[in-house]
Amino acid sequence: MRRLPPLNALKAFEVAGRHMSFSRAAEELHVTPAAISHQIKALETDLGVKLFRRLNRSLQLTEAGQACLPGLREAFETMVSAVDRIRDKEDWNMLTISAPPAFGARWLVPRIVDFRTANPIRDSVDVAIEFSQGHYSGRLAQRLFGQDVFPVCSPELLSGKNPLTTPADLRGHTLIHFDAPMGDPEWPNWETWLRANKVDRLDPNKGPHFTSPNFTT
Repeated sequence: MRRLPPLNALKAFEVAGRHMSFSRAAEELHVTPAAISHQIKALETDLGVKLFRRLNRSLQLTEAGQACLPGLREAFETMVSAVDRIRDKEDWNMLTISAPPAFGARWLVPRIVDFRTANPIRDSVDVAIEFSQGHYSGRLAQRLFGQDVFPVCSPELLSGKNPLTTPADLRGHTLIHFDAPMGDPEWPNWETWLRANKVDRLDPNKGPHFTSPNFTT
C-alpha cells in the first residue's frame, strides 16, 4: 500500500479548499492560520505539486488542487458517517416513542413495563403515536384504533338554573374546546357538532381552548 500524506495535512487542505480561506479553515479546526499554511505547505512538498495559488487577498485552487479536493471531501464525509454509525450503536437498543400527553399518560405509560419485559432488546426504532389521518410521505403508518368524540358535561349542569337537557340549552353555558392535534382539519369540533344538531345563535368558537384533554376535565 502506498504511503499517504499525514491526515492532518489532508484535512487542512480539504477545509481550506472548502472555505477558500486559511483563516476560516483555522476557525473550523481550532488552530491558527499559520498552522493551516504550514500543513498545506508540507502537503504540497509531500505531493510535489502546488495546491493553491496564493493571491493578494484570496486563494485559488491549482489544477492539481481542483482534481484532489472532491475526492478528499468525499473521503472525509465517508469517515464521518462511519464514526457516526459507531457512536449511534449505543442507541441501537433504545426505543424512542412520541405521543400526545393525554394518550401517553392514560394508555401508554401503564403498558411500558409489560413492553420492556416482553422486548428486552430491540434495534434502533423511532415510533410516533399520533391522532391523524395517517398520511406521511416516506413513512409507514398503521392504524391502531379509532375513537368516539362526543360532548360531555358536569352532572351538576343537568339540573338547577339553566339545566342542560337538549343541545339548544348550550346557549346558556360555556363551551370548552379540545383543539385539533397536529392541526388536523377533520378533527371533530363544536362547530361541526352544533351544525349537525341544528343549534344556531351560538358562537362555536367561544370559550377556553386547550391542546390536551387533561386540561378539559
